[in-house]
Amino acid sequence: MIEMVTAVTPRKLRPAPEPLGNFIRPGYNDHTVIAQALAEGRGSGSGLVINPLHADRQRPLIEHARAAGVETILDSKSLELSAPGGYAMHGVPELPWAAAEGMHSPLILSGMEGGRLVRNLSEYAAEAQVSAILAPTHFLDDAESPWWTIDASLTRRLRQNLNELEMTSALIYYPVMVRTSTLMNPAVMAQLIDHLRRLPVDGVWLRLHPFGTTKSGPLVLKRYLQLCRQLHALGIPIVAEHSGSVGVALLAFGAVGGIESGVTFTDTVNLDGVLRPPKPDARSFAPAPRVYLHQLSAFVDAQTARELLSKRGMKALHGCQDTACCPRGWVDMVANPRQHFLRQRAREVAQLSAMPFSLRPGYYMENFLRPASDRAMRAAEFEPSLAAVRKRLDSWRGTLGADLEQHSEFTISEPAAGRRLRVRPSA
Repeated sequence: MIEMVTAVTPRKLRPAPEPLGNFIRPGYNDHTVIAQALAEGRGSGSGLVINPLHADRQRPLIEHARAAGVETILDSKSLELSAPGGYAMHGVPELPWAAAEGMHSPLILSGMEGGRLVRNLSEYAAEAQVSAILAPTHFLDDAESPWWTIDASLTRRLRQNLNELEMTSALIYYPVMVRTSTLMNPAVMAQLIDHLRRLPVDGVWLRLHPFGTTKSGPLVLKRYLQLCRQLHALGIPIVAEHSGSVGVALLAFGAVGGIESGVTFTDTVNLDGVLRPPKPDARSFAPAPRVYLHQLSAFVDAQTARELLSKRGMKALHGCQDTACCPRGWVDMVANPRQHFLRQRAREVAQLSAMPFSLRPGYYMENFLRPASDRAMRAAEFEPSLAAVRKRLDSWRGTLGADLEQHSEFTISEPAAGRRLRVRPSA
């Protein structure tokens, strides 16, 4: 008897989508919780933005992040070095690439000082062994700003210096710092795209003023989507700086390939405090971390969180049910707000990363935004300050729902945490 053997045709596995970027900007007091997240291998994000003003505290994070496969991006602090409010911040004038003459200006950086800035910045990056640098770019007032030409020159010099220091694999991310209204001018937007195409950069980091979780009304959010989709023509990742929770929506809709924010703070772009001279009585302080109500994508102070969660039914609706994140539920959520935020933000980004991009908008609308806006309505009855959150979520729901109806297909950003774009040249 002859047995018939049926040929089995092997099935091709669909490649997993490349991960989206989740960049964290540690504040002055965040180094401990970030180190813990790196040790545990969860909640540290795909990259850390290193602040040179906190070098003593954050330098050790670079080594830990490198071992964990997490990117380390050096912030050049170029905006602070060139603006009155930023230059008045503690430690900025003492940065190794600051100018002896004082605050950076187009006149200073167009000469030999520009070369010295790039050389010192490159050497600092090489010594710290970071994996990427935010290019030394500046605020663009209009199409005629002298910073366009100077920033292009500084970026090209930065690439050259890094290569000479055998840092050919180090990435350069180009911060675009500009008012949203300025980019709404088609001529300026075309100028920006042409400007970026000519530069050796591996990603664009958008710091559009004003924008963020609390500054994302319907028109602002719609404009941000439109601007990002025009930048997709560059074929490199777009990252929304200081975007906070609205950045998760931008990820879902493919507008950006990565988001960046601080640990419970720095989720809104407002450059007024940096661009304007400081007030005589201005004092800097480190506020207490806020509690992330992840079901609402909103932050509240610890006292407000305790009062809300003490109300009937609120623990079940808004307390953390993830025992891997908060073993004691809402108690740990309030007691360890930094850890809770990091893990929940990582979870949000990971869920989107795991899905095909065509399914992400619908998933976000049905599994997060719609339930969140419904929950916010009830939460606002117990905590009046959450009325603004309810209004904001309803606004996003309307704006993004209309966008989904109007665009059955749309372009998407390259993922910001996927394969590294710059390849070492062959010998």
